[in-house]
Amino acid sequence: MKIVLHYLILPLLSISLISCGDGGKTRFKDTPDKAVVLLEQANRDISNQHFEEAMEKALSALSLSQGAGDALGEVRALSTIVGIDIMASRDADAWEKALQAETIAREYGFKKELADILISKSKLCSYAEISPETGRNDEGLDYAKEALALAEDVGIPEQQAEACYVIGSLYINKNRWSDPIDPDLYRMAGEYLDRGQALAETYDITRLRRNGIMFRSRWFQQGDRNEEAIQYFEQVLQGLKESDYFTAAALDDRLVRLYTRIDAPQKALDFHDDYVYRMQKYIQQKQDETLQEMETRFEVQEKEHRLVRSRYQIAVLILALCLAAFAIVLVTGYLRKARRRAAELQRQSDSKQQIIDILSRDLKNPANAMAGEIAKLSRDASSLSPDKIREKCRQLVSRADNINADVANYVGDILIERGRRIADIGLSSREIQIIRLSAEGLKAAEIAERTFLSVHTVNTHRQRIYSKMEVKNVSEMLRKATELGII
Repeated sequence: MKIVLHYLILPLLSISLISCGDGGKTRFKDTPDKAVVLLEQANRDISNQHFEEAMEKALSALSLSQGAGDALGEVRALSTIVGIDIMASRDADAWEKALQAETIAREYGFKKELADILISKSKLCSYAEISPETGRNDEGLDYAKEALALAEDVGIPEQQAEACYVIGSLYINKNRWSDPIDPDLYRMAGEYLDRGQALAETYDITRLRRNGIMFRSRWFQQGDRNEEAIQYFEQVLQGLKESDYFTAAALDDRLVRLYTRIDAPQKALDFHDDYVYRMQKYIQQKQDETLQEMETRFEVQEKEHRLVRSRYQIAVLILALCLAAFAIVLVTGYLRKARRRAAELQRQSDSKQQIIDILSRDLKNPANAMAGEIAKLSRDASSLSPDKIREKCRQLVSRADNINADVANYVGDILIERGRRIADIGLSSREIQIIRLSAEGLKAAEIAERTFLSVHTVNTHRQRIYSKMEVKNVSEMLRKATELGII
């Protein structure tokens, strides 16, 4: 009997996870999302008969709901746990959880959830009916009838059908130890089974129609109505969908028993062969569904992995763009500084050139004694130290009325810079002398006469000068010497 009643658990647990009038698709709007998802996953595991996985998820949902203070979520999680415990024959645990859920549901007025719990309690009472002394059928009827009234109040056909089936089963139980059976109890059992079956047919609830067939088998057997049962089961068998192998196999099994009772062995053998064939097809069907589910999960996981990889690639791309933008900012800043520095150097160079031009014009004026001293200092700068040059500039300023200290310092800087550049080239004092004489327009022989050197020696000095200054002839040498301030 308990095995037969187990067929009621899967629909009941499905009902406990839906809302009124939504066809089982509305999410619990007043339960934390994560707990809702866990209960939905637990429901799928129950449908696939993965009870341990379902229990783990339901317990997690219960913990989340309790932590969030969500009474409705707690009741629904407890209801799911009760159903799993019933399937696992843990009746004591199921009863304890059912009492907890009932207390909360009554306190908060959760009618639909209370109906679920009362149906589970009525089933547990039915399972306890193993002898006349230990039967709890009347207690179970009280729970089931209250559940039926609640289901009618909230308008959930699935719960109404469930309650009707349990009430019919409990009336069958009450007749179990009667010989002869009580006709009133038998009639009431049939009426409730008819009512549950009508609801299942009206709302096209396949699983509940199957449950009605199982209960009606017990009802026919109790009334010793084998011929009627055979006719009923064969009629139902003909109306089944070809793919409903599980229900067909259950009907074949009952027809085997019924034909055995009426001593029709060949018919019993034929239906036994049909039973074996349909069970094989059902097993294959479940394997195909499992394979399809695994493929779907694999596809979902692959999509999730691709999404993670895409997010990672996007993150790397964003990081690269940020680094590139940062590098562009740095380079732009560096170029701006470089341009400003170049402009500043150009301004300094222009200023120097202007002063040099002024000084050059002054140096060409024989009447300018100060210019003569500056010219002399410029000629001697290559052989003087920077400190000596600055000291002579200060001396010039102290004796001049038309040159201020800033200009004198600037001239000193120019002369020091020229001296450094001349020193970098490595020109000797003799080579500088030959360059300056060449600037006066003297030929090699005239320079030799002026310096008391041979013409060959003068030409040798010139070649060294060309090499050091990286020039090729006298004109290039004089131009470079002018840039360096040698002449």
